[in-house]
Amino acid sequence: MPSVGGIAPPPGISPGIPLPPFAPAPRPVIQTPPPKPTAAAQTIKVEVGEEVEQERRKASKKTALYASLAALVGIVVGFTIGGAKERGDRGKLAVEGAAALEKDVRGANEKMQELNKKLEDATAQLSQKTFPAQLTTELGAINVPFDATNLEGKQIGSLPGRVMRQLLAYTTSVQDLNKTKDSLKNLLAAAQAPVEKSWKEQDEPMANFSVVFRRDGDKTLAELVPNKAPFPFGKDWPAKYTVTRLERTQQGVKPAEKEATRWTKGDIAGGDLQALPVDPQSVAAFTSEQIVFKLRGAMIDVRQLLEGNKENPATETPGLIKEGDDLANELRKISLAR
Repeated sequence: MPSVGGIAPPPGISPGIPLPPFAPAPRPVIQTPPPKPTAAAQTIKVEVGEEVEQERRKASKKTALYASLAALVGIVVGFTIGGAKERGDRGKLAVEGAAALEKDVRGANEKMQELNKKLEDATAQLSQKTFPAQLTTELGAINVPFDATNLEGKQIGSLPGRVMRQLLAYTTSVQDLNKTKDSLKNLLAAAQAPVEKSWKEQDEPMANFSVVFRRDGDKTLAELVPNKAPFPFGKDWPAKYTVTRLERTQQGVKPAEKEATRWTKGDIAGGDLQALPVDPQSVAAFTSEQIVFKLRGAMIDVRQLLEGNKENPATETPGLIKEGDDLANELRKISLAR
């Protein structure tokens, strides 16, 4: 039996029967409340809590920052890789373009060397008083095959600046060369007949020109006119022959054929039209000889454009063929970079 207040119940009494009212009440159990935390402990708790919150906030900020940096790095890397790929593609095209341009430049140089050799032979023929008639046809068939269309799609903007300047200068010079070559061809075609006629007449000079006279107020003027039918200068001259002179009409100045009487004596400007034959040697410098001089000079100019000018060190130039070889070598170096 459990004790109540330290006294055991008498024998024979059931423990379920309540005790008499005079029995002493059991002592209540007083539970001691936990001690109050001190102010220092509360402060520590609050401060520790704030530090934790601050660390949590810092951790959240760092996480967001790291995520942003990761995203930024991903973007930058992607951009760099994309830009590098694009630059790589352009560089590859530039290398392929350099290889194609090298082939074009060497092909153009071969044509220029062919042209230079033909001009050299033609100049030698002129010196021997043989007209290079075949050169007219040959110049028409030769065209240096290089112009601005050769630069299309070659990514020349990706070439080194020095090489690109060489390429543009070469392109312009070749275009000028083709124009000069065509002008020379036209000059040859126009010069052949008078030059060959002049050379033929050197052994037997012909009176090709005459001088006629006319009055203009109180003045007497002379005109140099061509004879329609030239006659041998060293033989008897005809008394009358036809000349071609310019006349002013309502439609402008036009050539007109006029019969002239060869002057012998009297008033030279009076009456019918009178003419005097001109010594062929005195006009040769203005006719065939001048044409040959211009023709030879034009050939020399084209050859200097091709070979360069080596006569004067102050104005020395390398020549288009040398420039083409240098350019082709530079383009080859670039093409070997692939």
